Amino acid sequence: MPDAATPFTVAQARAAGCDRAAIRRALRSGKWVALRRGIYIEAARLAAVAGCAERRHAIDVAAVRLVLGFDAVAGGNSAARILGIELLTPHSSEPVLLTDAPAVKGTHRNGYVLRSAALPGHHRATRHGVPITSAARTVVDLARTRSFADGVVAADSALRKGLVSIAQLRALLGECSTWSGTTRARRVVGFADPLAESVLESLSRIAIHEQNLPAPRTQVTLGDDHGPRCRVDFLWDDVRVVGEADGLGKYEPGYGRSARDVLRAEKRRDEWLADAGYEVLRWGWEDANDPPRLARRLRAAFSRGAERQRGRQQPGAA
Repeated sequence: MPDAATPFTVAQARAAGCDRAAIRRALRSGKWVALRRGIYIEAARLAAVAGCAERRHAIDVAAVRLVLGFDAVAGGNSAARILGIELLTPHSSEPVLLTDAPAVKGTHRNGYVLRSAALPGHHRATRHGVPITSAARTVVDLARTRSFADGVVAADSALRKGLVSIAQLRALLGECSTWSGTTRARRVVGFADPLAESVLESLSRIAIHEQNLPAPRTQVTLGDDHGPRCRVDFLWDDVRVVGEADGLGKYEPGYGRSARDVLRAEKRRDEWLADAGYEVLRWGWEDANDPPRLARRLRAAFSRGAERQRGRQQPGAA
């Protein structure tokens, strides 16, 4: 039998002693699954990775590599998917592979994308059993070829997950300074923030930047004489405005806490912030996807925050 843990070709199955009848029986019984024409894998292997999108896509990449028959690595969307890097634009399900094999031209057919590209050895990595572009190369490629927002979301995600560092991204940019799109990629890397904790926070930072608002500090811990009290997503110190990018995940129960416990804790947190003189503004996806609207809300919060500070500084103010 061929290695059941990875895709295999019909030729490999025959070399392992499976004749045509045995192959047909394995497919009819559901023991094997055809990934592509003449490319199979054991159904148990697919079932084992059903809950992991990264590993499932790695299997699809491995199948395409068998079809191609020459050296190619997952890149772009595929590398991001296998690495678990989040993107603003949904991932395509089509495997994307890069090759530096001589005389091989790029193509888009049969449910996969093949591109010709330079692939120095240190730009390569292996994850879930398949060769891919390194995290740094993946982020830089996405930043070069996609929108500024897409690039920032990808860079923030890779940094947040500890897959790459700012220094590594800058070093790789230095190597590919003559490639197309590197000016945009430099903007992305210069703006990227490893403290951004979600796609929503990344998108919010982009909206704030594009609306020419003051840049906030991110993931700031606030406290009092009794010690740290809470961490906030965004902080504008001069007007004591706290910004919270609230995805629904913040309010989901977990870690032994019910939804009521979560909401009660948030209420106590907001009360402490108000008592400490902070103006709190919360927003979600709708505002982050409408930068002018978010800017209007933030400017109003800045005005309220400034007024609050003036009131606190008045003689006799609490």
